[in-house]
Amino acid sequence: MDGSSLQNLISKSWGTAARRIGMPCKVYRPTQIANPLNSRNRVFKLNCSFAPLAGEAVGTTGYSGQLWRGTFDSAYTMPGDYLQTPQVIYFIGSQIALQPVVCVQTNSVISIERPQPAQTGSYSGFIAETSIEVISVWPALLTPVSFRIPGTLPDTHFGVWSCFLPLLPSLPAVADILSDDSGRRFVIASAQPTTLGWRLGMRQLDG
Repeated sequence: MDGSSLQNLISKSWGTAARRIGMPCKVYRPTQIANPLNSRNRVFKLNCSFAPLAGEAVGTTGYSGQLWRGTFDSAYTMPGDYLQTPQVIYFIGSQIALQPVVCVQTNSVISIERPQPAQTGSYSGFIAETSIEVISVWPALLTPVSFRIPGTLPDTHFGVWSCFLPLLPSLPAVADILSDDSGRRFVIASAQPTTLGWRLGMRQLDG
């Protein structure tokens, strides 16, 4: 039996197990920069079951226990797909042949804008009216790294955060502004593609 046939057999067995122990999930495959959970991106429904991923695999640092093993018929899914249960939204971070499907549990909805250079002699801060939309209304995982920025005053409550996203149709970049559904804003200090999607390092600005 070759690898492709074995993977098909494994995927089918996962699907059989999910039909018995899982729950119906809506599967979305984003194609545009805005609102990946829009009905136009829904591709099918699939029974899914999720269990905490045991251990720390390479490239999973910082996910704060939000990595889950997805059990479902993976013949129909791919990395970057969103899986919406009645309570929780996941995205598929990794789907490697003959390996467990790794899903990331989201806890926020974020948007990213790219400030444009101001004209000479004008205000040089962030002007929302002239910014370019990178992505908007995307479920993501936000985790705090530190609530104390080195070199700042002791009472500073803004800190350093990480944001984890799936594969995106538009690439985030350093100095982009990220906002979440809690009203917080962050400036992106690093943007790194990983084996599970995008990892953004951010400094909180306000909120």
